[in-house]
Amino acid sequence: MKNRQAELVKQLTSQQLKQQTWISQGLIAIIALIASWILFDDWSAFTSLFVWSLPSILLFGIGSALIIVLLDLLMMWLVPKTWWADGGINEKLFREGSYLEIILLCMVVAFVEEWLFRGVIQTQFGLFVASVLFALIHIRYLTKVALFTGVLILSFWLGFVYWWTDSLLVVIVLHFVVNVIQACIIRSGRVAIQ
Repeated sequence: MKNRQAELVKQLTSQQLKQQTWISQGLIAIIALIASWILFDDWSAFTSLFVWSLPSILLFGIGSALIIVLLDLLMMWLVPKTWWADGGINEKLFREGSYLEIILLCMVVAFVEEWLFRGVIQTQFGLFVASVLFALIHIRYLTKVALFTGVLILSFWLGFVYWWTDSLLVVIVLHFVVNVIQACIIRSGRVAIQ
């Protein structure tokens, strides 16, 4: 599976990989919308998940995101590259294009994935189910123990933050900040990722 994925990634251009990412996020959004319509009593039950709390956004959203990025950079420095390299997918996805494009993509990914996994799945089926499913959709990490462990820990952290704050907005900010910083680091070329 790993070799097939690496070959497929080599064949795709950066633009094609971005298109596939937009398509996958569109599919996740459709699933989230249908699941929200089925599982929530009404629209206000769903919108009540977006609690605005500046202290929670600053502490749990931005603060913990910065710590996560620092730990991720430390891991990349301490462990062999073969343990955390994703086969060039993230580099191909973020190395080209504008920073505005990166910000928009990271914003959509954070919103759509947190809407489905924390807003729908965790709200209806619990933290464990949502966290494991979130980690499993990052299928390209399944063959890399360090990457999969990292995304699983991040997923549980997102779930706990949602549980503690009762705010989907806080976990969207957390997810966005982690993704956008990592993507901008890749885009800048300051950290070589394969």
